[in-house]
Amino acid sequence: MKSVLVVDDNELVRNLIEVVLKEAGLEVLSAASGAAALDLIIKHGSTIACHLQDLSMPVMPGEEVVAEVHKIEPDLPVIILTVDDARQSASRLSGISIAGYVQKPFDPGHLVAKVRDVMR
Repeated sequence: MKSVLVVDDNELVRNLIEVVLKEAGLEVLSAASGAAALDLIIKHGSTIACHLQDLSMPVMPGEEVVAEVHKIEPDLPVIILTVDDARQSASRLSGISIAGYVQKPFDPGHLVAKVRDVMR
């Protein structure tokens, strides 16, 4: 089964997303940092069907993580998790291919629907 990679430095948010996705029957991998996410992509890249990326992260900002992930897995769909609206986030991600946005706080049903839509 294909999995979803969840990358968020906030442990509570990351755990909540994991629970929501697992309850929806999805396999989940998670990382608290950009470096950890890149390690998971290298180890499990072909089994990951969707990447959920927090945009505001310390050390390695979300847009940098996504750019590096695309070097390893160019076709991996990425959904951005952000407290900003999609327009503000899009300006930070200029030139980076994004499959969609989910604004925090998120509706669990909307998150699952967006992930399933991108995984198809």
